[in-house]
Amino acid sequence: MEFDSEANTVRLDLSSQNQQKVLRSFKHQIDTLSQFILRLSKFYENVNPLLDKELQVLRGHLGGKVNFTLAEVSIGKLTALIMENSDQVRQQNQKVQTLLERAVKSLQESSTLPAPLRQETQSFLQTLRQSHASLYSSLPHFEQVLSLCQKALTNLEQRQRAQIPPVSEENLHLADELHQQITDELKALITQLGDSDSSDVDLVEIRNKLVRGLEHHELLECCLIIIRAILKDVLQERKHAERFISGLHKTLTNVSQTVGDSLQSSQASYQEKIEHSTALRQHIQGIEIAIDEAVDLALLKQQANEYLGKMSATLDRREKADQEEQLQLMNLLREMKDQLTHLEQETNEYKQRLLQQKYHSHHDPLTQIPNRNAYNDRIELEYRRWKRYGADLSLALVDIDHFKSINDNYGHAGGDKTLQVIAQHISKCLRSTDFMARWGGEEFIVLFPQTSLEELEKPLEQIRQQVERIPFKFKDRSVTITVSIGAASFVSSDDVDSVFERADRALYDAKRQGRNRWLINKGS
Repeated sequence: MEFDSEANTVRLDLSSQNQQKVLRSFKHQIDTLSQFILRLSKFYENVNPLLDKELQVLRGHLGGKVNFTLAEVSIGKLTALIMENSDQVRQQNQKVQTLLERAVKSLQESSTLPAPLRQETQSFLQTLRQSHASLYSSLPHFEQVLSLCQKALTNLEQRQRAQIPPVSEENLHLADELHQQITDELKALITQLGDSDSSDVDLVEIRNKLVRGLEHHELLECCLIIIRAILKDVLQERKHAERFISGLHKTLTNVSQTVGDSLQSSQASYQEKIEHSTALRQHIQGIEIAIDEAVDLALLKQQANEYLGKMSATLDRREKADQEEQLQLMNLLREMKDQLTHLEQETNEYKQRLLQQKYHSHHDPLTQIPNRNAYNDRIELEYRRWKRYGADLSLALVDIDHFKSINDNYGHAGGDKTLQVIAQHISKCLRSTDFMARWGGEEFIVLFPQTSLEELEKPLEQIRQQVERIPFKFKDRSVTITVSIGAASFVSSDDVDSVFERADRALYDAKRQGRNRWLINKGS
């Protein structure tokens, strides 16, 4: 009898140890799942204010002491919000189609619209009314509306050209300035778009045309082509985002279901263990009562064996239940791990894609230095620091002298190589705290934090000399290339535009005085 009692005690201890081990494993896996969902919710924020609010609630339920009951409610709300967003997209598509119809109707109402073009707009309007409103169908409609507007504008220009007297020299000069400004902006856009789709023949051809020079109507055609390229990129990125959000929604739903199943299983197992423990206590109490009331040793032995047999059966059931629970738990955890691993892979891929896009949108693909977008972000940061702390901040514009002649004499490849080499050499003259970006064409912009007007002279001269000493060689001919620099510093009443204008005036004066020099505008 003593041997059987000790054996049952050992089995009870082992069962308790296995239970504790399973519970620890379950807690570790749940903690891992909670932390991953927390990180995932951070990645998904800023898509929609209501989603952000509910994601914050979910993080509260999963951070610190985990509350899966409330977390499951939050996951349900998130699922509903994602479905609501889909409805909003459909409403927006319908609104876009309505706006397109209004635009075409407005074009039809023009008294100067020729009959063939009016008939074309009427035919397109009928097609538009019969089409199903969606993001994908709206994009070609946008292109057709733009094409119709272009034709109407061309017709209007022809009519006006026959009626309007010759334009004054001043207006011609302003038109040329605007034409050049649009050309420079298109060059910057082409540079960014060309990096994401370097095989696009249209973009390459437009870039070459912009360098050679275009008429006004050709410039408008280039604008339309670039708009189509931008819409193409937007649509492609929209597809990637939709696939990612759909996968995220599906995985969150599966995880929610798995967590719910796990909680139900754990609750049932917990209730069963309570029943087993109650039965064991009753058997032990029965043995104690039998010992207290025993008058016959043989009868006591018989009663003790009966109770021990019941205890052994209870322990067997409990051990079997523990094994089944552990097996079920391991299967659930394995399934959750597979789902989360797949989701983590998709998230990492999408995150890498976003990082790559951010890099391309903030770097010039030719010189691999920051571009105008990156400069806009950096100048905003430096300007806020300057306003808050009052430390010196200076700005310089660096322009390559006679760059057009380099393209004309040595081709675009020679011009591209010149930009790359000069960008590298200017970077060598800068401190780690300084910032340089390609502003556009042959122009660079440099920020000098914590640099006064007096301290600015040394780096500007260093840049000028460094570029002048570069041993360029084109077609076996040594060529000296120089730069002109205009600079200015922030003063008390300045904003970003006013300092840029002063630096630009200084650059203009430097070129007017003979180039290959730097000038600092010290005015306010």
